[in-house]
Amino acid sequence: MRYLSLFSGIEAATVAWHPLGWMPVGFAEIEPFPCAVLEHHYPDVPNLGSVTDITEAMIKQLGPIDLVVFGSPCQDVVVK
Repeated sequence: MRYLSLFSGIEAATVAWHPLGWMPVGFAEIEPFPCAVLEHHYPDVPNLGSVTDITEAMIKQLGPIDLVVFGSPCQDVVVK
């Protein structure tokens, strides 16, 4: 499986799926610390940055994608 990870964080999905042979084709993360972790562990996987800036051309450059995985940030969610 080839997947694109949005709101990637430090990329727990890739750690979990590595034993299955699944491959990330791209990440989308903007926070400095997670970006540094991704660059260190996955230097050959592009970080597309903010999900609001991803274009169709950027997606096409990644090649075939079987799955898009994401967990949008919840820090700004207010529980009443």
